[in-house]
Amino acid sequence: MTLRLLEDWCRGMDVNPRKALLIAGIPPTCTVAEIEEALRAGLAPLGEYSLLGRMFRRVENWNVALVGLTEETSHALVPKEIPGKGGVWRVIFKPPDPDNEFLSRLNEFLEGEGTTLGELTRALGYGNDRSDLDQDRIPEIQAPVLAQALDEALQPALQYLKYKKLRVFSGSDPPEPGEEEFESWLFHTTQMMKTWQVSDAEKRRRLLESLRGPAFDVIRVLKINNPSITVAECLRALEQVFGVIDNPRELQVRYLTTYQKDEEKLSAYVLRLEPLLQKLVERGAIEKDVVNQARLDQIFAGAIHRTLRRKLPVPKDGPAPGFLELLALIKDEEAAEEEEAL
Repeated sequence: MTLRLLEDWCRGMDVNPRKALLIAGIPPTCTVAEIEEALRAGLAPLGEYSLLGRMFRRVENWNVALVGLTEETSHALVPKEIPGKGGVWRVIFKPPDPDNEFLSRLNEFLEGEGTTLGELTRALGYGNDRSDLDQDRIPEIQAPVLAQALDEALQPALQYLKYKKLRVFSGSDPPEPGEEEFESWLFHTTQMMKTWQVSDAEKRRRLLESLRGPAFDVIRVLKINNPSITVAECLRALEQVFGVIDNPRELQVRYLTTYQKDEEKLSAYVLRLEPLLQKLVERGAIEKDVVNQARLDQIFAGAIHRTLRRKLPVPKDGPAPGFLELLALIKDEEAAEEEEAL
């Protein structure tokens, strides 16, 4: 029903459904400002977006919101849910069409090689209608011939399109049904990475495709801070958070003595601190219901600038912001400081 609502709503507003999201489960009492704050924290990896509208669903007794994206995005980057007022909000996204995804990846490869689909077809000797080929359109009658030619002439490129997907890993404790423990998953993933003769960016995309839940969130946040993060760095980060961990007492000492470095952005410090905090939570050294406050306290204690508590727009009363929300606040403050410095 929610996917149909997304499609119908987009049709009524003349919006491309593949460039839109439906956010469900929003409490009726939630204000527009609160919705936008949750979107800013939860949808940061997707780039620019806009809140197109909201409506009340009487049957479910909640609000839904339509979000427009400036461009089509990878399905792997869209979170299944985001934190918001009253709990988590579902994110509904129109799944990609397999044929379009194939052509999209093929065009992406050709663009990297500095050529076009039309030039490829002519080079293989299958071009008839020059006007069609100049516009990168393939006559339907040539599709089987082109497929055979691609298989023979572009075997390395087909590794981008045909590959055995990695096993799913979410980082949940205990593992979700069908999942393995982290160490087993990491060994399998590492072996698969060695067999793929593709770029690091493609390996990273495939890695993200396999992640769910907390594991996906860890890499998503790291990728926000460093868009060019390598696969090796991603795996090291996952190992820090979900792998075999240190003695809890030693780990707590490390956590409490981890401070912001000179010239290090506060957002980078927060990202560096998070794996240690998650390890402490996993070992029961810090309770889950106080993890946000523990994070905030250590950031205030470890930050270089002692005026941070006054500068950061964190409410004095009430619960501490979550990880993504806090990171968004810090990045906004950093952006404001950079503008003032200009």
